[in-house]
Amino acid sequence: MRLGIVGTGRWGSRYVETVARLWPEGEVLISDVAGRRDSPGAFIRSAAVDGVIVATPAATHHAITMEALDAGVPVLVEKPLAPTLSETLSIRDRAEARGGTVMVGHQHLHAPAFRELRERIAGRSVRAISGTFGGDGPVRADCDVLWDYGPHDFAMALDLLGDQGPVTREYARCEVPAPGRQDWEVGVRVGGTPVRFRFTNAATARHHRFRVRLSDGGEYRYDDFAPHRLTLDDVPIDVADTLPLDNQIRAFVAAVRGDGVPSRTSDLALAVRVAEALTSLSATPAGADV
Repeated sequence: MRLGIVGTGRWGSRYVETVARLWPEGEVLISDVAGRRDSPGAFIRSAAVDGVIVATPAATHHAITMEALDAGVPVLVEKPLAPTLSETLSIRDRAEARGGTVMVGHQHLHAPAFRELRERIAGRSVRAISGTFGGDGPVRADCDVLWDYGPHDFAMALDLLGDQGPVTREYARCEVPAPGRQDWEVGVRVGGTPVRFRFTNAATARHHRFRVRLSDGGEYRYDDFAPHRLTLDDVPIDVADTLPLDNQIRAFVAAVRGDGVPSRTSDLALAVRVAEALTSLSATPAGADV
């Protein structure tokens, strides 16, 4: 197996280390976009790779993913799939036209705690979803905080709620406490279920808490930085200790190999719904000119 990795930044380096650890017998080929040693398109066309992982800045995702699809190479793209709804739809349309495989780095969907949460609430009515996600940075030039942090939690919420109804915008407020720093508070309804999130890159400590309240009682909390990542009414639930990134890459390799992956379009459909929600929220942010 030959996997190409485009981008050698913080996440690109994690992908390189993880793939090498999981498949020491495989081959990892790297395209250093930042160093401009090669173009992603030339790399994809000439490297004869079985699959490509894209871990470059969000503004470059569309062009690189389209190159991979045109070359007939399965691709895993870090979130967001693209920084605009139009580019997200363009990728989806090209994938459908080419019959290509595109997976999106909604990493938390592959976390054992989230998988356990999904199983436990299957078939039950969700009363509300809420959460907070942020830390001290990063500050990105090509992607604001809503589109940087938002894809994770909206992917989780929409995955849990499924096709319960359309996503409708309720409110979006953004404050800018300092240059490059943003604090977003957003609300939507998925069908009749309220979903409320806060995203910030101006916090003193990294945090990620995702809460699901059920109509028949009980509140599940997924906390990415707590000793117990999943609790029910503050009572810990034991889950496996495998890493979400390991699970995500295993799923991608299974897709590359054709090992019984249920649907190669499910990630794209979810990415489109996430982009639609973020677009509706970012259209008229209140409180600041962003």
